[in-house]
Amino acid sequence: MLKIVIDPGHGGNDPGAANGYHYEKYFNLSIATETARYLNDNYSAAVFLTRISDIAMGLSERASFANDLKADYFVSLHVNAGGGTGFESFIHTKANSTTQKYRDILHNRVAGFYISSGFKDRGKKKANFAVLRETNMPSILLENLFIDHPTDLAALKKQSFLKKLGEAIGEGIARTLQLKTKAPGSGIVPARMPAVAKPDIARQLLKSRNPAAPDYVNIYVRMGELYRIRWDAVFAQSCKETAYWKFGGDVRPEQNNFAGLGAFNGKGGASFATPEEGIEAQFQHWHAYFHGGKLPPGRPELDPRRQAVLEAGWGGALNFVEDLGGRWAPAPDYGVSIVRDYMAKFVDEIAKPDGNEGWNPEAEIERLRKDGLVANEHDAKAPVTWGEFATVLNRLRDRLA
Repeated sequence: MLKIVIDPGHGGNDPGAANGYHYEKYFNLSIATETARYLNDNYSAAVFLTRISDIAMGLSERASFANDLKADYFVSLHVNAGGGTGFESFIHTKANSTTQKYRDILHNRVAGFYISSGFKDRGKKKANFAVLRETNMPSILLENLFIDHPTDLAALKKQSFLKKLGEAIGEGIARTLQLKTKAPGSGIVPARMPAVAKPDIARQLLKSRNPAAPDYVNIYVRMGELYRIRWDAVFAQSCKETAYWKFGGDVRPEQNNFAGLGAFNGKGGASFATPEEGIEAQFQHWHAYFHGGKLPPGRPELDPRRQAVLEAGWGGALNFVEDLGGRWAPAPDYGVSIVRDYMAKFVDEIAKPDGNEGWNPEAEIERLRKDGLVANEHDAKAPVTWGEFATVLNRLRDRLA
């Protein structure tokens, strides 16, 4: 599977270009997220982001990240400034013919979007930018409009525009690499993406299930930023593995092992000195599956099972949370359960096959059947009669009586 690295420029204490309280770094991340989402939803490819939140990252670190992955294409996303308007693209001054060919395809697709939206195509250019110079694969840098031009900024401020731009960039990447369309039955929740859950909602869910549960949400958020793994998925796994921090299985609370690392066949699993170490080990295990290779710079290896994942050939091989089934745990629906039974309880939006946000009718019907609340087949898109609705309510009432 081809590997694509999308690089949202700037971040953290480097805001990039600015216009009042509007900062380039935020626009770059929004465009990158929309691009990655489009590719994950429609094509078979492994999509990586150099950052999934507002953190600082050096230029050489971005290039090394792509090089370590042995990526097939590197796309750096920026917003321009300096008194102009429109879109332009850059490749390195010594770019080879493959890079030039790739740039032509991607540039033409994105420029077509801009022209149809009333913006100028400023052309195909070359520059000695560090991320183009230091990457080992074909690389391109896109300058998307000008933050200091009122018309350009007005477009950038519209999420609907950024979504269409992300789709255009994603489609251009797909054409460039001749990506295959996504296989039916693939997962729907990519792990290497910004989280969409709000920390306070995650806290509320946990407290509603277990008022005595400790609050480690901020640790999950911080580790998600560091390991480029969406924290809401990892937190949902902890809810599943610990029964919302009630435990009760082979792993004891004092082990600070919130993902059952090393626990199988009655073995209690690994122990960690602090909750933060236990959570970081959990992220390292996810990192092995979804990134592989090296840990983030300066991080100690805490996961006792990391090497086993890499030796099994699963390093960086997974794309979606649902892919964890049969890997992290033997059950084929392990990852599906994380999404369906836990993430769906507190995540604001999870893309579903039927296009609805935040719910999955097919999965909900299957849950009703499994729980004995409905006994016959139902089309997820068919209307529900009052008789059917009353039957479900009465059976639920009988259960609670």
